[in-house]
Amino acid sequence: MDRWLKTGVLNALNLALQGKAVTVFNVQDKIKAARLKMELWCVRLDRQEFDCFPTLADFLLAADEELDGGTVAAFKEHLQGLHFQLGRYFPELDAGFEWIRNPFGDKTHIEHVSSKLPPRQVDSLVDIASDGTLRTTFREKSLTDFWVHVQPEHPELADAALKQLMPFPTTYNCEAVFSALVGLKTKQRNRINVDCDMRLKLSSLDPDIVSLMSQHKQHHSSH
Repeated sequence: MDRWLKTGVLNALNLALQGKAVTVFNVQDKIKAARLKMELWCVRLDRQEFDCFPTLADFLLAADEELDGGTVAAFKEHLQGLHFQLGRYFPELDAGFEWIRNPFGDKTHIEHVSSKLPPRQVDSLVDIASDGTLRTTFREKSLTDFWVHVQPEHPELADAALKQLMPFPTTYNCEAVFSALVGLKTKQRNRINVDCDMRLKLSSLDPDIVSLMSQHKQHHSSH
């Protein structure tokens, strides 16, 4: 079971938390779903239902065996411990930030948010919630891109939203930077200054090499 958790469930969860566009809200949703599944698995273990543990279920079916109560209790204890650790490392977000990923709430939603935000920001939220064009834009863009889009017209509210979206929710970005550094600064190049190379390595933009070369082309004088 421990191997199944590490190579199956936890590996899939880890992959779901990676990526440059992952926000604290994405992480919160994934962790919440994983913890809820663990609660359901514990209930199923009590009922001797092992469909959620495919390897174990196949083994018991092939061997025509049943798990004893002690083994089931050990499985439950392991799941409950993992459930607790995930909750400790990924505490739930303040519900007062829900407006960031759902700025198009109804009057009741806005009235609830009004106690969490300054009046001018609440007014901006009302403008956004009432704008049908922005609603379409919201569906087409990522969460971060949307708030960058509305920043010129609603700077205070957008800044408040981006402040919550900027922190890295996982160590993925740090690991990506370290991996790039290891690849660039090898034993044979340990004295190299990697600042400029790192910018290119980590950027999602593809440089226009032809244009850059044409701008810095040297003209040789005739002899």
